[in-house]
Amino acid sequence: MLNTHSRTAGLLCTALLVASITHTARADLDEVVVTAKTRQSLADVLVTSTIFNQSDIIAAQATDLPDLLDQITGVSVNDSGGRGSTTSVFLRGASSAQTIVLIDGVRVGSATLGAAALNSYPIEAIDRIEVVKGPLSGIYGADAVGGVIHLFTKKGGDGRGVVTATIGSDSLQEYGISFNGGNQRHSFHISAQSEQTDGFDRTSIVSGGNEDRDGFEETAFSLGGKITLSESTIANLSLLYSDNTADIDNTFGADDGLVNDTTTLSSAINLASRLTETVRWETTFGSNKDEFSSNGDFPSQFTTRRDNFGSELSIALAENSQLIVGADYYQEEIASSNTFPVTDRDNSGVFALLQSSAGAFGVVASLRYDDNSAYGTETNGSLAANYDFNDNLRLVMSYGTAFVAPSFNFLYFPFFGNPDLEPEESKSFEVSLLGTSSAIDWRVSAYQTEVKNLFSFDPATFLAANVGMAELEGLEIELQSRLADWNIGINLDLLSATDKDTGIQLNDRAEQSLAVIAARKFGPLELRFDLKGESHRYDNNGTELSAYGLLDVKAHYKINDNIAILANIDNLLDKDYIVNLIGADNHYNTRGRQGKLTVRYQF
Repeated sequence: MLNTHSRTAGLLCTALLVASITHTARADLDEVVVTAKTRQSLADVLVTSTIFNQSDIIAAQATDLPDLLDQITGVSVNDSGGRGSTTSVFLRGASSAQTIVLIDGVRVGSATLGAAALNSYPIEAIDRIEVVKGPLSGIYGADAVGGVIHLFTKKGGDGRGVVTATIGSDSLQEYGISFNGGNQRHSFHISAQSEQTDGFDRTSIVSGGNEDRDGFEETAFSLGGKITLSESTIANLSLLYSDNTADIDNTFGADDGLVNDTTTLSSAINLASRLTETVRWETTFGSNKDEFSSNGDFPSQFTTRRDNFGSELSIALAENSQLIVGADYYQEEIASSNTFPVTDRDNSGVFALLQSSAGAFGVVASLRYDDNSAYGTETNGSLAANYDFNDNLRLVMSYGTAFVAPSFNFLYFPFFGNPDLEPEESKSFEVSLLGTSSAIDWRVSAYQTEVKNLFSFDPATFLAANVGMAELEGLEIELQSRLADWNIGINLDLLSATDKDTGIQLNDRAEQSLAVIAARKFGPLELRFDLKGESHRYDNNGTELSAYGLLDVKAHYKINDNIAILANIDNLLDKDYIVNLIGADNHYNTRGRQGKLTVRYQF
């Protein structure tokens, strides 16, 4: 299925070698995957999922959310020169516009660009992250070809506060403060963060004033809480705001102080009620605002406002069966410095999901109907089935369809948009084998996705058009174990992402990626080593970039119950590497060796 290269064999041998000497590292498989709707544990859910809880997020010491997500098998990140730059997150080869991002159940992102600015959501405000892979348009509607990235904000509860202060390379300064309060019935969280760095030169262009440092500043705050309205009804509330400014280089001329500004605001109210012993009802109201502006010779401004409403009913049909039915609605409005002939649209959707198991067999089926005022109706669904050979070995097979809505830019941008565009459509197959053997938790998944009606540019009309088909084929291997008090995690990702008409590899996706994480506690000190390598990444429609490997070292020292020191050095060996080209002669720069030190005081 996949192209075979010598480096692929080398990566696979490395993974198997490490696995063969490991002994056990138990993942927390009891955590419930909310995004999959069935609310099953990570061990039982049939869709391929990854969870980051609060301790995982702290231990990772990630720069931002894309940096954290880059640790997941099947995820590839491509930025344009450091913190605050345009960043794409590819999920199983699907682009950012082909992946849904939710914050507390509310769809977020730009309706003009068609994607969410994941690097603009403050990681300090996030309590939990669920990444669910595969076609989920049968539940969530448009844009779920690659899957769903769901961010859950903090809601408080333990009556403590946290103050953090960070310094680092490139004059980095970060400060944060948060307060938590409440009890089992009611709780609240409030936090504020600021970040400033001089950054580094984003591009290799050394003319026209581009040979400078490109800084970044961000301020953010969040509010969250839980209110127990009755013995059977709970309300969760959240508000997340961020505003950042990023200096950029001019890839087409002189840099006269070019700046990009991004502001995001997301709010949600969720009501969950258990009506009877077998019936659960949940409703979410939410709003999202995404604003982007850029100065320069051709200044631009784009603003999206999206209001969301969704309600679903979960009915336990039997001990091992449940039916979930739901409906949702969202309205999008845009404003821009450009004149769009249409500035709003709305979408209504209804869906049903059935989950059932009997003995060693299980099945999950979903079906959804969408009606959009801009591009018409879509019907999508999925079917997954499992067979448990024994308590330690499970086989899962699935099929699903999904679609991607054309953004306002593709539909209506002046002298480019085409209002007759049809949605992109996909069909996906996946086979997974997962279990525990020789005290190793492991998963192997093979998948194939075809996407047709791709959004592109038609040189004959100079307008957007549905052109061509892409094929995404992949193999994921995950291993977790323990060796001599070391927790070991190994992720191997093999991907072939091609344009089926030309046979050319799609830009920005690495064909082979390997990540190894090793962590161990020495009393109050925890050490962690992150090794990541990739090869066969392509850009500029067929230009192969050099393979590379990076080593990060992280330490977490707990002085007492209140004070901890965190330190890390990224790219310890100061490797020079490229993940994004500008043209034939220039590229976006990547981070060299960088370090930071954080003092965390919890009270």
